[in-house]
Amino acid sequence: MKLSRDEELFLRHWMYDEVHYQEGQGPAKRLQLEHRTIPADLAAIIAAAFPDTLDQAEAAGSPPPAGTPTWPWTEETLAARHAEARAVLRCVKF
Repeated sequence: MKLSRDEELFLRHWMYDEVHYQEGQGPAKRLQLEHRTIPADLAAIIAAAFPDTLDQAEAAGSPPPAGTPTWPWTEETLAARHAEARAVLRCVKF
């Protein structure tokens, strides 16, 4: 699954925030909560866009990208991207 630059930056911030939750709520996590988005929906997009778990671990363990994340979706585009991610994941052989 190919992400836009804004989507990738947001999701990299979000992965970092999720792993570092004990340090306080990060900016991407705050955006996720403001937009009332289920974390599992973002996780599905991450799994489809970053299928290598080593890439996911690196994104979560490295410092987040520079700058403040912005919310890259409308309600409709997020639903479409989540549906796309589910379709990609159905095709993956585990």
